[in-house]
Parts: sequence; structure tokens; C-alpha cells
Amino acid sequence: MKRRNMFALILCLTLLALTLAACGRTAFGVTENTGKRMTINAERADKDDFFMLGTLEVDEGEQVEITANLTKGAIRVELIGTPAEQSIDELPDMDGEPQLTADLDTTESTSYTLPAGDYMLKATSLEKATGTVQIEVKSAS
Repeated sequence: MKRRNMFALILCLTLLALTLAACGRTAFGVTENTGKRMTINAERADKDDFFMLGTLEVDEGEQVEITANLTKGAIRVELIGTPAEQSIDELPDMDGEPQLTADLDTTESTSYTLPAGDYMLKATSLEKATGTVQIEVKSAS
């Protein structure tokens, strides 16, 4: 009987530890990615977490609108232009100078006019962050 109680206690403590570990999970990435819209999702993203991906397509007469809905922290959004002619043999310059840099916290929003072209997104958590940032390409009119 004592062994069964000891086993039950160990099982309960193990389940408790696993539950607490799951509560501490972090996530930082994109949940929506079309040519005209990207949504960044941060769940307790650590400071200096970052990712890069592409492609956001901006056509003539369009602008980029960025809207933050963060309950905690701040996120930097950078858009880096990619060459018009790309090939599998030559990767875009990942360390290129960003055409747009926006540091956003809470519920800030902003819009930018960029030259027509394709852009890679680099997102960086400036401090522990939770919430979303939406990037959308819309008509400038």
C-alpha cells in the first residue's frame, strides 16, 4: 500500500512539473504570411529573440501599415529590400540596410511609403514581449 501511495505522489509531482514547464513556453514568429499581410505573434518572447523571412510585396501606389497590439514589451520591425532578379544560386543580402525600421510597443501604429519591390521581414524582440504586430500593404490613397 505504501508503494502505491509513493508512486501516486511521484506521478502527481511529475505532472505538476510538466504543467509548470508548459506554462513557461515562449514563442516568436509569424502566424500569417501572404504577399500583402504578415502577422507577428509573440508569447513571452525573450529580449533579443529574432527571425527573418520574406516576402512582402509592395506595388506602385501602395504603402505599408504596421499596427502593434502588445500587452507587454516592444518589437522592432525591419523591412529589407530584395533584388528584383533572384536566383537559387544567389541568396539575398540578409545583413542589408533596412528600408524601414519601426520600434513598436503597446498599441502603436504607423504607415510608410516604400519603393515598389519585394521585402524581407526581420523582427526583433527589444524586451520580453507578448502580443501581435500586423504588417499590411494597402493602397496609399
